[in-house]
Amino acid sequence: MLKRRSREISIFNLSMLDVFASAMAAFLIIMIILLPYYERDAIADQSRIAELQQALDATQAELASAEAAREAAEAETQSARAEAERQRQQAESLVSRLARTFLVLYIRWNTLDDIDLHVIDPSGAEFYFEHKTRPGRPGELSEDTINGPGNEVWEVRDAPPGRYQIFAQLYKDKDARKPAVVQGRVFHRDGSNAFPTVRLNRTSESALITTIQVDADGNVMLR
Repeated sequence: MLKRRSREISIFNLSMLDVFASAMAAFLIIMIILLPYYERDAIADQSRIAELQQALDATQAELASAEAAREAAEAETQSARAEAERQRQQAESLVSRLARTFLVLYIRWNTLDDIDLHVIDPSGAEFYFEHKTRPGRPGELSEDTINGPGNEVWEVRDAPPGRYQIFAQLYKDKDARKPAVVQGRVFHRDGSNAFPTVRLNRTSESALITTIQVDADGNVMLR
């Protein structure tokens, strides 16, 4: 009885080996058949991954280029704003300068007399040979002639608005020819104007030549 059972077990084991061998053979056949398809799918996936990577790289490059362009545009905008502000300030400065005027006043005479120019500015400060300049006030008597024929000059670079009174005085009589004829002119931003002629006959005689009015826009008028 024992020998017969062993034979049955051996037969059973052989049968199982056959089954396993058959299964393994089937598996190998299936793998051999399907392997090319797996390989093709793997290659396709790798190609697709490479394409996606290239697309990603291109997108990142485009983003970097766009960011650089944005930064350049922002810098250009800031530069344009700075230039606009500079031009605005320059325009304001020019407007301010155009609203000012200079004054150059001069008188002349053809006798030997000593004749003095006197200028009273809008503040009431008086300029003449003893006070050619005044502290805190613009303007200067830049030329003073003692012996005629001669001329005298008063000038101011930026004339404050207001009224300027212009006088001529015969300080010292040195010539028998009388009257001493005094003429003159004012030069300013917009041109020049001749003074009315005045005549002086004796020592210490003074005459108002003209009144100059400067307005807030730098316009000059004689009155």
